[in-house]
Amino acid sequence: MENERFIQLLTLKIVNELTDAERIELKAIIDKNPQLRDRKDILTQFWNKKRVSSRDNMAMFNKLLAQIEADELTKELRPQQDSSSPVKLRRPYLKYWYSAAAFLLISSLAFAFYHQFNFNNQTLSVQWLQKKTRPTFRETIKLADGTIVTLNSASTLKYPRHFSGQTREVYLNGEAYFDVHKDHHHPFIIHANKMNVKVLGTAFNVKSYLNEPLSETTLIRGSVEVTLNDRPSDRIILKPSEKLIVRNNGSAVKHPEQEPGNLPQKSISEPSNYALTSLTHYPNNDRTIVETSWVQNKLVFSDKNFEELSAQLERWYGISFVFVNDQMKIERFSGIFEKESLSEALDALKIVAPFKYRITKSKVYIY
Repeated sequence: MENERFIQLLTLKIVNELTDAERIELKAIIDKNPQLRDRKDILTQFWNKKRVSSRDNMAMFNKLLAQIEADELTKELRPQQDSSSPVKLRRPYLKYWYSAAAFLLISSLAFAFYHQFNFNNQTLSVQWLQKKTRPTFRETIKLADGTIVTLNSASTLKYPRHFSGQTREVYLNGEAYFDVHKDHHHPFIIHANKMNVKVLGTAFNVKSYLNEPLSETTLIRGSVEVTLNDRPSDRIILKPSEKLIVRNNGSAVKHPEQEPGNLPQKSISEPSNYALTSLTHYPNNDRTIVETSWVQNKLVFSDKNFEELSAQLERWYGISFVFVNDQMKIERFSGIFEKESLSEALDALKIVAPFKYRITKSKVYIY
């Protein structure tokens, strides 16, 4: 109520219709609420500026005043039923309607101004948070909109404390599984290396480590739209059970799941900087999805060479791999690890391709 009265009194002041009593009342309100002083100055300047610069506003204002004065004249010419009643002066009547007209106009201007001011202020004052996970650790985060993010090891997610504006945007370095809260009016966008993944409400996995040559987006349900920083005009739409692979460097897109005899390649751009394939099921197991198995605390890999696998093992066990024997990098493996220790995992791999290893405090040497 006090804010409304403040606008009313300020309107009267701006149109030079403020009485002495109202002037004292306005001063008392401002003294009680010092923050209103800035609003008064801003609104007064805004009003004066709009009166000069906005022809549409002035046209509306003048039209409204003309209608008010016409109504007033009609009322004055109307025969009085009681001749003994005093004739009301024109000025108080005009003052009331003139102030009402000004109040309507300045209220609309104030609403538009404050809407724009608050929007810009919110945009500038967005508080960003950052969640980092160490190797071997995974963490689940609930964002302000209700979206659930499961963050894989050695990953970083940057997100706002509260979403504002027309979109909900986050930044990812690493891997995360997103279960996005549906909001058709505010698309959810993940910026990950060269990819920008836009969704309304769905579940999908994004893998994009800065030190790896490939980034991936795997869709479980719903639909997503992906754009690439270097090809913004391309809009790649994923359907459930599809995966987009994007190269992060100058090498051609080549992935084990795209090799002949494995998964069918549905489309490849020219030049080949991304490829669209199907998600990967573990051999002889239609229920285990390789790309999202880590969410269930499983390390699943299918026909992956040792060099690629070592990057996963480094994050899984928190230790670096050094290949003394470079020939071992091209050996391929398939398997599922859950609770195996590092030694147990390496011993299992040795059954497929014999090699020797040595474990130190921070490294694993492959011979």
